Amino acid sequence: MTEVLEGTGQAMSAALIPLTIAPFAAGSYNPIMDAVLCAGIIIHSHIGFQSIIIDYVPDKRLPKIRAMFWWGLRLATLVVAIGFFEFETNDVGLTEAIKKIWTAKRKEESYVEPILRSVA
Repeated sequence: MTEVLEGTGQAMSAALIPLTIAPFAAGSYNPIMDAVLCAGIIIHSHIGFQSIIIDYVPDKRLPKIRAMFWWGLRLATLVVAIGFFEFETNDVGLTEAIKKIWTAKRKEESYVEPILRSVA
Protein backbone atom coordinates (compact mmCIF):
# COMPACT_ATOMS: atom_id res chain seq x y z
CA MET A 1 0.00 0.00 0.00
CA THR A 2 2.71 2.47 0.92
CA GLU A 3 4.63 1.68 -2.27
CA VAL A 4 1.57 2.65 -4.31
CA LEU A 5 1.19 5.87 -2.31
CA GLU A 6 4.86 6.73 -2.76
CA GLY A 7 4.66 6.15 -6.52
CA THR A 8 1.44 8.14 -6.81
CA GLY A 9 2.84 10.93 -4.66
CA GLN A 10 5.98 11.14 -6.76
CA ALA A 11 3.93 11.17 -9.97
CA MET A 12 1.75 13.98 -8.59
CA SER A 13 4.85 15.93 -7.57
CA ALA A 14 6.29 15.57 -11.05
CA ALA A 15 2.95 16.51 -12.66
CA LEU A 16 2.60 19.66 -10.55
CA ILE A 17 5.77 21.20 -12.02
CA PRO A 18 4.40 21.71 -15.55
CA LEU A 19 0.92 22.40 -14.17
CA THR A 20 2.19 25.37 -12.19
CA ILE A 21 4.24 26.76 -15.07
CA ALA A 22 1.76 26.23 -17.94
CA PRO A 23 -0.87 28.87 -17.04
CA PHE A 24 1.75 31.59 -16.68
CA ALA A 25 3.72 30.54 -19.76
CA ALA A 26 0.55 30.52 -21.89
CA GLY A 27 -0.31 34.02 -20.74
CA SER A 28 -4.05 33.48 -20.74
CA TYR A 29 -6.54 32.42 -18.11
CA ASN A 30 -7.99 28.96 -18.68
CA PRO A 31 -10.55 27.68 -16.15
CA ILE A 32 -9.92 24.04 -17.09
CA MET A 33 -6.19 24.37 -16.44
CA ASP A 34 -6.99 26.16 -13.19
CA ALA A 35 -9.30 23.32 -12.10
CA VAL A 36 -6.66 20.71 -12.97
CA LEU A 37 -4.06 22.65 -10.97
CA CYS A 38 -6.40 22.88 -7.96
CA ALA A 39 -7.20 19.17 -8.17
CA GLY A 40 -3.50 18.35 -8.40
CA ILE A 41 -2.71 20.45 -5.33
CA ILE A 42 -5.52 18.81 -3.36
CA ILE A 43 -4.52 15.26 -4.35
CA HIS A 44 -0.82 15.95 -3.73
CA SER A 45 -1.53 17.40 -0.28
CA HIS A 46 -3.90 14.57 0.66
CA ILE A 47 -1.38 11.91 -0.33
CA GLY A 48 1.40 13.72 1.55
CA PHE A 49 -0.57 13.99 4.78
CA GLN A 50 -1.77 10.41 4.34
CA SER A 51 1.86 9.28 4.22
CA ILE A 52 2.58 11.21 7.41
CA ILE A 53 -0.31 9.46 9.18
CA ILE A 54 0.85 6.05 7.94
CA ASP A 55 4.44 6.67 9.04
CA TYR A 56 3.91 8.35 12.41
CA VAL A 57 0.62 7.03 13.83
CA PRO A 58 0.96 3.27 14.32
CA ASP A 59 -2.19 1.30 13.58
CA LYS A 60 -1.56 -1.50 16.09
CA ARG A 61 -0.80 0.73 19.09
CA LEU A 62 -3.15 3.65 18.42
CA PRO A 63 -6.06 2.44 16.29
CA LYS A 64 -8.59 4.99 17.57
CA ILE A 65 -6.22 7.93 17.25
CA ARG A 66 -5.26 6.81 13.75
CA ALA A 67 -8.93 6.61 12.78
CA MET A 68 -9.39 10.11 14.19
CA PHE A 69 -6.49 11.37 12.06
CA TRP A 70 -7.94 9.65 8.96
CA TRP A 71 -11.29 11.37 9.44
CA GLY A 72 -9.55 14.66 10.18
CA LEU A 73 -7.61 14.34 6.93
CA ARG A 74 -10.77 13.56 4.98
CA LEU A 75 -12.54 16.55 6.52
CA ALA A 76 -9.60 18.87 5.86
CA THR A 77 -9.37 17.68 2.25
CA LEU A 78 -13.09 18.28 1.77
CA VAL A 79 -12.88 21.77 3.29
CA VAL A 80 -9.91 22.69 1.07
CA ALA A 81 -11.71 21.34 -2.02
CA ILE A 82 -14.81 23.39 -1.20
CA GLY A 83 -12.62 26.44 -0.59
CA PHE A 84 -10.88 26.04 -3.96
CA PHE A 85 -14.24 25.55 -5.67
CA GLU A 86 -15.65 28.70 -4.09
CA PHE A 87 -12.53 30.65 -5.01
CA GLU A 88 -12.66 29.40 -8.59
CA THR A 89 -16.36 30.08 -9.14
CA ASN A 90 -16.92 33.27 -7.12
CA ASP A 91 -13.56 35.01 -7.42
CA VAL A 92 -10.75 35.42 -9.94
CA GLY A 93 -9.33 31.90 -9.66
CA LEU A 94 -6.05 30.51 -8.43
CA THR A 95 -3.73 31.34 -11.32
CA GLU A 96 -5.15 34.85 -11.76
CA ALA A 97 -4.78 35.51 -8.01
CA ILE A 98 -1.16 34.32 -8.08
CA LYS A 99 -0.55 36.47 -11.14
CA LYS A 100 -2.02 39.54 -9.40
CA ILE A 101 0.02 38.94 -6.25
CA TRP A 102 3.20 38.38 -8.27
CA THR A 103 2.80 41.58 -10.32
CA ALA A 104 1.46 43.80 -7.51
CA LYS A 105 3.26 47.07 -6.99
CA ARG A 106 4.65 47.76 -3.56
CA LYS A 107 3.23 50.78 -1.78
CA GLU A 108 5.72 53.55 -1.08
CA GLU A 109 4.93 53.71 2.61
CA SER A 110 4.48 50.63 4.74
CA TYR A 111 1.97 50.33 7.56
CA VAL A 112 4.69 50.32 10.21
CA GLU A 113 6.40 53.58 9.24
CA PRO A 114 3.59 55.97 10.41
CA ILE A 115 3.41 54.14 13.72
CA LEU A 116 7.16 54.45 14.22
CA ARG A 117 7.03 58.16 13.38
CA SER A 118 4.26 58.80 15.91
CA VAL A 119 6.17 57.02 18.67
CA ALA A 120 9.43 58.89 18.08
